Amino acid sequence: MVRYAPLLVACMLAGLVAFPFIRGLTSDDAPSMTGAQVGGHFSLQSADGVFESSGLDQDLMLIYFGYTYCPDICPTELARMAAVVNGLEADADQVQGLFVTVDPERDTVDLVTEYARAFNPEFIGLSGSRAQIEPVMRQYQVYAAKVGDEPTDYLVDHTSRIYLMNRDAELLALFSMDTEVGDMVEQVKRFL
Repeated sequence: MVRYAPLLVACMLAGLVAFPFIRGLTSDDAPSMTGAQVGGHFSLQSADGVFESSGLDQDLMLIYFGYTYCPDICPTELARMAAVVNGLEADADQVQGLFVTVDPERDTVDLVTEYARAFNPEFIGLSGSRAQIEPVMRQYQVYAAKVGDEPTDYLVDHTSRIYLMNRDAELLALFSMDTEVGDMVEQVKRFL
């Protein structure tokens, strides 16, 4: 039994961390995830200069953390995020799509802007220095790690989820890669 103690402690800690998320997802009284310790306003660099999430006019934000050199997952998830915004039809202008790089060494502001706008011309690409990006990643509990030893030709292993945030940058929902676009659209509509 003693040799399984670390595993039991790890499972208990994981349950404590996950509890606010599970409670928010399963309670009819609290359909959102507000109160979860994920999110918050941030400041990064955009094509138009300093971007402040607190200054957005839209009611909601969809945020994805990734990188432009990603061969498959990032383009797929940004395409899904664009499909969600398009699925909102007349309400699409109430939701701002944001793409935040996890690879600021290669992803310049111009590159992330062009990349994000390829999926939706209204999406905003965000970059900055490593010192600017890392605190935002911590706020959103985003994991990212370089894979490979090449200085410029490498992959980045990273968290892949789409965040739905309200105007106060509070977490409303997390969408995983297997969440259907139609379900995402319906959840977003609930908060508009």
